[in-house]
Amino acid sequence: MQKGPSQVSSGNISPAVMGPQKDTKDIVVLSSLVLLLAGLSAVAWIYTETNNPKALTAPTDKIESTKVSEILKKASGLSQAEASISTSTPVTAPVTSVADIIHSDVYFEVGRKGLTDEAKAQLAAQADLLKQNQDYAVLIQGYTDQQGSATYNKKLGMKRAETVKQELLNGGVAEHQVKVVSLGEDGVLCIDNSDTCRHLNRRVHLDIRKIGQEHLVIPTVANTTAIDPADSSIEQQASGQDAGSTGNIPPSSPAVTTFDPASGS
Repeated sequence: MQKGPSQVSSGNISPAVMGPQKDTKDIVVLSSLVLLLAGLSAVAWIYTETNNPKALTAPTDKIESTKVSEILKKASGLSQAEASISTSTPVTAPVTSVADIIHSDVYFEVGRKGLTDEAKAQLAAQADLLKQNQDYAVLIQGYTDQQGSATYNKKLGMKRAETVKQELLNGGVAEHQVKVVSLGEDGVLCIDNSDTCRHLNRRVHLDIRKIGQEHLVIPTVANTTAIDPADSSIEQQASGQDAGSTGNIPPSSPAVTTFDPASGS
C-alpha cells in the first residue's frame, strides 16, 4: 500500500490582511456618519422652525393684509363708479306708442241710452288717452237696431252719442276734440231679428284719429278792421264836394201864401 502525502504542520499562522477590503469598510463607516449628521441637522432645523411661529406666520400675515387692502380699494372704486353711474344716468320711463287710428264700440240695452258699468270703464280709458294726446280727436257715431221707426231710431242714436260725449267731457276731454253724429238704423251690421244681431246694432262707435291740434282749434281772428288810407281820402274828397255843391245852390225864395176869400165876404 502507498502512503498519502504527509501533512506538514506549520503551527499558528495569522491570516494575511487585504489592503482594498479595509479601505472599503472605512469609506462605508464615514458615509454613514455623514448621513447621520445630516439627518440630525435637518431634524434640528425643523424643530427650530416649528417652535418659532413668528417666522412661519409673519409672511402669511403680510400677504393677507396686502390682499385685504387691495380688495377694499377695489370695492371702494366699484362703489364710487356705481354711485357716479346712478347719479349721472336718470331713469326714464318707457314711452308707449299710440296708434294713429283707434276703433272702439260701446253697447246699449234695448231702447235705452244709459251706460253700463263696463261702458263707463271703457270710456274712462278713452278719456285718459285723449287727454294725454291733444292731437287726437274722436267721432262718436250713434247706431240703433231696426225696431221702431227711422225717425225714432235717428233720435235715439243721437241721444246715445250725446251720452257718450258727455261721459268723455266729464272725464276731462276738451270739447273741440269730440264730434257727434247719428246714423240710427242706417248703420246696422246685421239684418236678422236675433238677440245677438240686435245687440251688435245697438252701439256707439268711437273713431279716434290723430289729426293734429292745429287742425282742431279754429284760430281766433281780431274783429277790428283797419281803415285803408285811400278810402279815407276818397271819403274826404266826397264830403268836400258835397259841401261845395251846397254852397252854389241859390237861396230859395220865400213861399207866397194865398188865402182864399172867406165865404160871405
